[in-house]
Formats: sequence, structure tokens, C-alpha cells
Amino acid sequence: MTTLRPLALAAIVAGCGRAAESPEILIIGGPGSTDGRFATPRAAAWDPSGRLYVVDKTGRVQAFDGEGRVLRVWRTPDVERGRPGGIAVDCKGDVLVADTHYHQVLRYSPGGQLLSSFGSEGRGPGQFIYPVGLAIAPDGTIYVSEFGGNDRIQAFDAGGRFRSEWGRYGDGPGEFKRPQGLAWASGRLYVADAVNDRVQVFSPDGKFLLAWSGVRYPYSVSPDREGNLLVAEYGRDRVSRFSPDGRPLGGAGGSGAASGFLNRPWSAVAAGDRVFVVDSENHRVQRWPLDRLRGARP
Repeated sequence: MTTLRPLALAAIVAGCGRAAESPEILIIGGPGSTDGRFATPRAAAWDPSGRLYVVDKTGRVQAFDGEGRVLRVWRTPDVERGRPGGIAVDCKGDVLVADTHYHQVLRYSPGGQLLSSFGSEGRGPGQFIYPVGLAIAPDGTIYVSEFGGNDRIQAFDAGGRFRSEWGRYGDGPGEFKRPQGLAWASGRLYVADAVNDRVQVFSPDGKFLLAWSGVRYPYSVSPDREGNLLVAEYGRDRVSRFSPDGRPLGGAGGSGAASGFLNRPWSAVAAGDRVFVVDSENHRVQRWPLDRLRGARP
């Protein structure tokens, strides 16, 4: 594993002429397939007990502590058809993985033991076509988003039994074009509606409440400790921060490879006064202070 604490005026972004700007940023990983390194990391989830889970395109789930040290590593059962695209942690500490190209959701213990799975390929209730986003409500309800055929949200009980569904392909309220990331916050479900360049907000039973734009290809949405929402903008190489009703509060990032800059961020998850950013095409995770996302967006 490579863990770097960049100093001010460190590496220059190739072709950009901009320097790393904050010694408070922690870089976790780098290109590779050994423990602690990444091959295009895709999604992350923070367990309040102090673990960061990251899944990458090798089909590995890696668990880190808050300082970027590897705790354990395991692999999903098969990756020949494609790799997982989403991950979440429930209130018991179990890790749920959206096994996207195998059209199922996998449940693991915190130690990496496969406990159960649900879903199969198809368009019916409880079936999936490319499940990718996961969110878990306090009562154990599991929300799953799909793209590439169904473009909908499905809700399941804590045991993976189908409850309800809503949405279809389109750009109207309650319609989706690649609903990528999901988040549960303050009794609402937030959906990163990627190709529609917006975030949509729903009641627990799928009633459309509101939407906001001003984002570019959002791939994840996640609550912070203040009840605001962090959005990873895959199409703009930044992480932006919004109030629950979509008012811009700040952001950080910009295209590049130096500390603090991003190349296709897939996910951003808050952990107290910090935020972990999945910097996919730089093959790393960055840990920023949450205060970095206050003020003007790049």
C-alpha cells in the first residue's frame, strides 16, 4: 500500500501548472492490484465504527481504517462478465455490494464472509439489470438503483424481499437516465440521476419531492454530518456540497493528478469532519477535510 501526505508546493499537475495545495490531504493507494492499491476504484462506504470499504474493477472489496491502513481484502465470487459498481454498510455492519454485471446484491460480514444474496437478471419485481446504487434506511429497507434497461429504483426489506419499485427511462420527474448513486438522509432518498445531470429526491415510498440541477454527470450522493449532501461530479472532476433542498454550499476538485485534484471521481462519502473521495482514473482514494468543501466551487 502507498500512503502519502503531500506537502504544500509538492507535485505539479502535468500540463496544468498547478501545485498541490494542502498538507491536510491524505492519498490512499495508487495504481496496482496488490493490497492497498487500486485498479479503477468505483465506490466507497463508510462504517461509523471506523472502516472505509472500497470496491474496484478487480472485484476486490478492501477495508481500510481512517488513516488508510488496510484491514482486510476479499473478492466477489466472479468477475468474468464485469465488476461490482456499488457498496453500502447497514446498521449491523454488514457490507452490501451491488454485483452489477451479475444482476444481484451480495451481503458480507465485516470480515468478508459471504452471508447471502438476492436478485437475478430480468425486468420483473426483485430482478435487476445492472444494479449499481445502494442505500439503506434506518429500518433496514434496502434501496437499489439500476441502469441500462430498467432505470428504476427498487425497495427491499432487510432480508432482500421485494417491497416496491418506481421510475422508468426518461427525463421527467421520477424518471431516470442512469440512476447511479443513492443516499438516505433525514427521511428522504436522494438519487444521483447521472445522464440527466441532476439529483432527485423522494419520500420513502417513492413519491417525487424535488430535483436540482447544476451538476455534471453526478455519480454519487452522500450525506455529511450536518445533513447536507456531497455529490461526486464524474463529468466535472469535482465534489460539490448542497443543502437538502439543492442550494450550492461549496465544492473542491478540478481536473488533474496532484493532491486535491481529480480524474473521474466516482464516489464521495463523509466520515465525521472528513470526506473520502474515490478518484477513479487516478486509481486512488483521497481523504479531505470536510471544510474543504465550503465556499466557492471550482
